[in-house]
Amino acid sequence: MKAPALLGRLRFDVRGLRPGLGWLRRIRGGGEPRKPLSKPLLSAVALVAAAYGGLAGWLVLNADTTREAWQTAIPAATVAVAPLPPPPKPETKMAAPAAPLPTDAAPLPLPGAPTAAVTLVPAPVPGLVEDSRNGPLPRIAQDGRKPWQVYARPFPATDKRPRIAIVMSDLGLSGVTTGNALAKLPPGITLAFLPYAERLDDWVERARTKGHEVMLSVPMEPLNYPRDDPGPNALLTMLGPDRNVERLEWSLGKAVGYVGITSTTGSKFTASPAAMQPVIDALKARGLLLVDARANPKSVAGPLANLAGVPRALGDRVIDRDLSRGAIDDQLRELEEIAKTNGAAVGFASPYPTTIERLNLWLTALADRGIALAPVSAVVNIQK
Repeated sequence: MKAPALLGRLRFDVRGLRPGLGWLRRIRGGGEPRKPLSKPLLSAVALVAAAYGGLAGWLVLNADTTREAWQTAIPAATVAVAPLPPPPKPETKMAAPAAPLPTDAAPLPLPGAPTAAVTLVPAPVPGLVEDSRNGPLPRIAQDGRKPWQVYARPFPATDKRPRIAIVMSDLGLSGVTTGNALAKLPPGITLAFLPYAERLDDWVERARTKGHEVMLSVPMEPLNYPRDDPGPNALLTMLGPDRNVERLEWSLGKAVGYVGITSTTGSKFTASPAAMQPVIDALKARGLLLVDARANPKSVAGPLANLAGVPRALGDRVIDRDLSRGAIDDQLRELEEIAKTNGAAVGFASPYPTTIERLNLWLTALADRGIALAPVSAVVNIQK
């Protein structure tokens, strides 16, 4: 019991003496008049009160010592308690990698087609570009390197098989169509972009990163112009040479990393020697090649390029004028016959879903038939 509580108990007991004295009085006298107590009894009472008071005082003065003595008397033992180990971390289970889902983002390998990745030289290459108000323009390096050779997709010169180049033209206007072509076409197919396409430099970089050789489809005047408008800054027969060269440079400055130009719209412009000659001279000065789509059978672009020493290739077929599957397959078979006869052939196509489907199916067995799919730079100057 703590000292304050004990003191209170003692106080209660001392106060309780008073009823006890009354009881003594009642025993002695009952209801009679009170008589004084005897001296011995008073002395005994005083002695008891003094004893209680002394005990209470002693407890008050020695409460702390008494408590310590009690605590010491209680058996105790000191036990060292080791700290609890930290709870184990939950084991992280590594999920097994999920199998890739089929996607249109990458074409399936084609049986019989080369599967080795081909890396193109990153563009622009120092020394092969000059700044202009129209943007970066290609140029011949001081050591003689030409853009059409440096930016070309590599092709083994030892491959003596007949070659077919497919040019997928007029890309860039539709992001969905262009993205679909990049996702599904094998990299051996050459891609030709329109110069006024949005994000042209991004499209060209993506195409070259995948391994496609790249060209520009320069807009030129068609026979039914102006009803059929080829687009902004098209080359026109009514303009002078300087104006057309300025417009040509406007197109050339929209991207870097291409090997040359072609046109699928210039049925009137490519038939005019006076209009075409300044363009041929500009291509020669900048080290670019020309693919004459021969939108007009009377085109002079190819012969003029040949006379000027500009690398040139000639379009032999547009494989998807008729979009039926059978018609596209027929044009592809004709390309094979032309390649066997002339050593090489060039086919033009547009990025229609049906065209892409038939091309991929055709390519599955092309190598088995002894014919190589080649970039357009690998067929220049070899068509008979």
